[in-house]
Amino acid sequence: MLSNNPPPFDAFSLHIEELIENAKMFLDGEPIATQGQADEIGKLLDMIRTAKKDADKERATEKKPHDDAAKAVQGKWKPLLDRCDIAADTAKKALVPWLEHLEAEQRKAAEKAREEAEAKRLAALEAERAAASANLEAIERVELARKEAEQAERAANRADKAKAHAAGGSRAIGLRSYWIAELVDPVAALKYYKQAQPELLKAWLLEQAQKDANAGKRAIPGCVIREDRRAA
Repeated sequence: MLSNNPPPFDAFSLHIEELIENAKMFLDGEPIATQGQADEIGKLLDMIRTAKKDADKERATEKKPHDDAAKAVQGKWKPLLDRCDIAADTAKKALVPWLEHLEAEQRKAAEKAREEAEAKRLAALEAERAAASANLEAIERVELARKEAEQAERAANRADKAKAHAAGGSRAIGLRSYWIAELVDPVAALKYYKQAQPELLKAWLLEQAQKDANAGKRAIPGCVIREDRRAA
């Protein structure tokens, strides 16, 4: 036998739409003039709250199998993925000392290459100053010195760009700088951000003040706690 009951979503949609249409008749912008009107709106408010609560329960019921299935999949895979993260982090930590050593060696090599390039550049200038314009052998020495200086400059540039890395996988692993802020003088930091980001600082202060007001504080330096009456 086929059921005449509509699916829960359709049933709640019809019920809530009916409540909203009824609400429009009362909530037309005109102020409440009688206790009877206030009671009717109070009754309607209660029905809307109840409808939302019941609809949300049905939503949770409908969603639960999906949540359970997702949780089961997550629970099955997460330990395995976590072990990969631990192993990868350990491997990266093991690489750091070697990469730092290699980076230091590359810096030394780059400095030496830069010094050699500068020396060859100066030698080429000196040869050019000393050469007579009609002396073919001297001119050839100048040209040779100039080429050696250019080659040394290119070698120095390559040395400057060299990066310490470990190759062997699908991509090379190198060092990357991460800059970590550490608060050592809160007063100085507060003064700085008061100038640099005043609106962001105000928003944060307001957030903290609102938390205190919600917790019952009624006197907060620099703030005024204002009472706002709302229907509940």
